[in-house]
Formats: sequence, C-alpha cells, structure tokens
Amino acid sequence: MYAVLVEGGKTKTLSIVVNEHGHMLGHSLSGSSGWTTVGFDRALENLVESIVGAVRKSSLEINEIDIAILGLSDIDTEEAKEYFVKRLKSLGLFKADAIIVPDFVTAYYAVTLGDPGIAVIAGTGSIAYGRNSRNVSARAGGWGWFGGDEGSAIWIAMKAIEAAGKYFNGRGPKTLMGEKLLNFFKIKDPLQLINVVYSKVRENVGELGQLAKVVDEAAEEGDQLAQEILIKGGRELALMAKAVYDKIYVDEDKFIVGGVGSVYSSRTLKDSFINSLKEYLPSVNVVEPITQYMPIKGLAALLAEKANLSRKIAESVAECVRKIK
Repeated sequence: MYAVLVEGGKTKTLSIVVNEHGHMLGHSLSGSSGWTTVGFDRALENLVESIVGAVRKSSLEINEIDIAILGLSDIDTEEAKEYFVKRLKSLGLFKADAIIVPDFVTAYYAVTLGDPGIAVIAGTGSIAYGRNSRNVSARAGGWGWFGGDEGSAIWIAMKAIEAAGKYFNGRGPKTLMGEKLLNFFKIKDPLQLINVVYSKVRENVGELGQLAKVVDEAAEEGDQLAQEILIKGGRELALMAKAVYDKIYVDEDKFIVGGVGSVYSSRTLKDSFINSLKEYLPSVNVVEPITQYMPIKGLAALLAEKANLSRKIAESVAECVRKIK
C-alpha cells in the first residue's frame, strides 16, 4: 500500500509518500495552500506542486497511490472543501477519492492519535478542536486574522506593530520591538511600516506571521512588552482549549490536550500556555506542544484508522519527517 499525506498550511505545504510500514519514500515542500492568504488558484497550484513532487521523488507513478489524506488550512466551510475536492478530481491526480480534512483535525490526531482530547493550533492562525469518546466534537477560535486569531503568529505580529507604533509616536513605552521591526523590513523611517504592512495584507498576510520570531527575540532579551504579548497569547490559546473542553467533556473521558504549531517554539508563550492549561483544566493530561513538520503525524494516525493499520505507523512517519531539513 502506498499513501500520500499532505500537510497544507498557510505558510507551507508538505507532502510525503509512505508505505504501510510508515517508511517515507519521497517528500516535497511548496508554498502556502491556504486560500485565504494566497487565493484559491495559487493555493491549488502549491498543493499540486507539493503532491506531484513527492510522488516523483518516490519513484512511483501517481496511479500507484492507493490513498491520499490531505489536512488543509482554510477549509472550515463545506464550500471551500468542495472546491478543493472538485478541482483535485478534475486534475485526475488519484485513482481513488482523496480524503480531505481541516488542519485542526490533523492537529487533533497528532496530539491524541484519535483518543479523547483537544489540540490547539498556533501557527500563522490559531484554533482549538477536540473530540470525546462519544464522537462529539467542538471548536473554538479560527476566525482568521481579521477576527482575532489570538495567540497566532499574525496576532503576535499585529500586537507588536501596535506597540511599536505607540512607541514611535510617543504614546507608549520604549520597546525593542520598534527597532527590530525596522531592521526586519530593512527600513529606516517608522512611517514606512504603514506601506510595508498594508502591502503584506494585500499580497500575503501570512508573511506577517514571521514577525512573531522578532517578538520572541525581544522577549528573550528582556523586553517587557514583548513578554506580555507572548504571555497573553499563551493564555488565550489555553482559553480556547477550555472553551472546547466545556462543550464536549464527559465524565468517563481522560482528556489529552496539547499544542501544535510554530508559535510554540517561543519558550515564553509555550510556558504560558502550559501553565494556563494546568490552571484552567487541572484534570487533563497536558502534553508537550508539537512544532515544525510534526503535525503530519496526525495524518499518519488518521491513515492508520482509515486503512486499519497499527497506530505505530504515526511514530514511524514522525521519525522520518524529523530528518527533513
């Protein structure tokens, strides 16, 4: 059996080809497959580029793929999901229908392997999703950068820009984030931030998420405002988990809760998230957040469920993906 697993995010798209033992035969990276950041057509182009590249590197033909599981961002609605399904079918990529799930379902499987629990995504965007033993699910957050996305990379970036703007015009305290933002964009005049930020919003708002690293750098150097942003982000993400927990908790379940996404690379935010979870949900099993490409572990767990394979395949796939540089 050969499978294609696709982790389609707002920043990048990773596709891998694996066999029934979880051995990776090929992989390929491309750009964003999040339609809200780059548009439907560009998202599909990046998705196809990644899939075809992975199959080509595996030395297989596309018609030899038995099952494809795609975890994609920005398919919260049935309309968006139907669009991708229709377009992929029209391209004739797979001999069997592809299974497409939202990225938050992928994250849930990565954290829980399908057991009762909750995953809180914090990458370019943020959302919490969970499921209990009765197959009742719920979500919180996920409204996009315009609706909050608290704790996400874009939310952190927006908070940093706000703090820097207040500092530059004398309405707020000094912050290292001000100069760091100018250096990041290679500009000297603070007012140029206006043009830079709005151009990013028009072209690819997801790129603003890169500023989260700047905020983390400032926090590590002792900037109080940067630390406050990250601490608040961690708390907001934990509150998302609590909102989901309150909707789906049943007495017999022992919930697993964890984070998934690049934002958890920040020590300050991660510590805030974990400590807040322990405060808000003292009875749950809090696991270490998953970063880098590890969300694809969730697709492997979903593959095990759909193809009646051992759950051990999830860790085998994760071990292979860890070697990707």
